[in-house]
Amino acid sequence: MVTNSIKLHFTLVLQKLTTWKAMKKNRFGGRWAAFFLAAGLFSTILISCKEDSNDVVKRKAMTDVISENPEFSMLKDIMERAGQSDAFRSQNQTLLAPSNAAFNKAKIFSSKLITDTEAKAFLNNHVIKSVKKYGEFDAGTLETAGTLKLNVAKKDTVVTFNGAKINRKDVETNNGYIQVLDSVYVKVL
Repeated sequence: MVTNSIKLHFTLVLQKLTTWKAMKKNRFGGRWAAFFLAAGLFSTILISCKEDSNDVVKRKAMTDVISENPEFSMLKDIMERAGQSDAFRSQNQTLLAPSNAAFNKAKIFSSKLITDTEAKAFLNNHVIKSVKKYGEFDAGTLETAGTLKLNVAKKDTVVTFNGAKINRKDVETNNGYIQVLDSVYVKVL
């Protein structure tokens, strides 16, 4: 009986030993399979992550920036009444945009104070027909798309247009820049 139990124990140990060798052999193959699987997955990720021009988020047009920002609600109303929404969507330009706070500072609490016939001239007096970043303005005189000539003063890095300062510089759009003014420098016509 003792010999039977020793034989049984020896048989179990031998089975475990052969199973362990088989597992060790299988683990080696499993490691290679895991390596090739990981390498294939990594290369697939690299290939599929190429950036396509269709995937890039495009900047918005000036019209969209003005329309979507509540800070420009009065300017938006003037732009719509002047029928200039398409011009601000397609023409490359720089807009010196007065915010609602700038209108209020000039005691203009409603965009209706600028009539429909004055609206287009008002807007053109805030447009520069070239695309310019804030740092590209030089001291001197600058013509607008309207009849107004701006006196541009530059001291160190501060630029003013007819005394109006820029609150927010270089709001980038797909057709130029918006420079947000702190005051309305154009009198109501």
